[in-house]
Amino acid sequence: MFKNRKTKWILGGLVGVAVIGSGVYMMQSTPKDNKDDEIATIHATQMDPLSESGVVKADHQQDVKVPEGAKVTLYINDGATVQSGDVIGLATDTEAQNEAQRKWSELQTQIANAQAQGDDTQDLQKEQREAQDEYNKATKNIVAPYDGMLSIDDQDTTNVKITISSSTRYIDSSVTDYDYDRLSTGATVKVATNSGNVKTDEKITSISEIAKESGKVANYTFKTTAASNYRLGQQVTLKIAQDDVVLPKSAVQDKDGKKYIYVVDDGKAKKQAIKATQTGDTYAISKDDLSTDVKIVKDPGNKDLDGKKI
Repeated sequence: MFKNRKTKWILGGLVGVAVIGSGVYMMQSTPKDNKDDEIATIHATQMDPLSESGVVKADHQQDVKVPEGAKVTLYINDGATVQSGDVIGLATDTEAQNEAQRKWSELQTQIANAQAQGDDTQDLQKEQREAQDEYNKATKNIVAPYDGMLSIDDQDTTNVKITISSSTRYIDSSVTDYDYDRLSTGATVKVATNSGNVKTDEKITSISEIAKESGKVANYTFKTTAASNYRLGQQVTLKIAQDDVVLPKSAVQDKDGKKYIYVVDDGKAKKQAIKATQTGDTYAISKDDLSTDVKIVKDPGNKDLDGKKI
């Protein structure tokens, strides 16, 4: 009888120890969750290059004067490269030439008759010389006004059109009003053909201050230099590096029209006023005002974290 009671005490003790042990284990395996107290930090990142498309154009382009209706004899083919002063061909005003020839022949007959009668022919000879001059003037050289490449349309032989494009060229591109302030004259531009076979560094030479509207969007043209190995009319892509750094909108507090961020230094948050320009969901900041090495509170919300341990 006592033996059975002893056995029950032993079993009861073991069960009790097991329950207590289990309770201790459960308490030890559930550490306090401190995630709500953690404050995430980030670093500013370099702004992506501005990417635009462009086309290669001639610095100068003009029509070469060819008299309409003239008979044209060309010495150079379409696409040829010429130098200033080169003779491209001849343009002959056949009507003027025929009229001068008719007049000269009539005068020649009159001179012969006058000479046969012993009359003075000085005035007739003068008129004949003038007719000869008119005949010569009816044919004119077509001359290249400057160095360049020719584009010739001679399908209509009575109305030949010749256009010359200068050898010097530029790249024509544009930006929207949104990106206008991201350009600066003299800035380096990485340019590549769409096929990728030509890549060069060019410079922005001019930026228009007058907008060209396209629908509801204002566009501003800008020009860059262009290497000689680009072809006229070639499509290119331009990449303009940006000096600014960017932060997500959440990292910047906007209070009373001023912008603030929290810089983490020696484990503490320090409130700092900044000059920032909002661009969509980010803020752009000059690299002179903020380095990418600096740690920033990611999302301070409306909290005052100045001096708080991070």
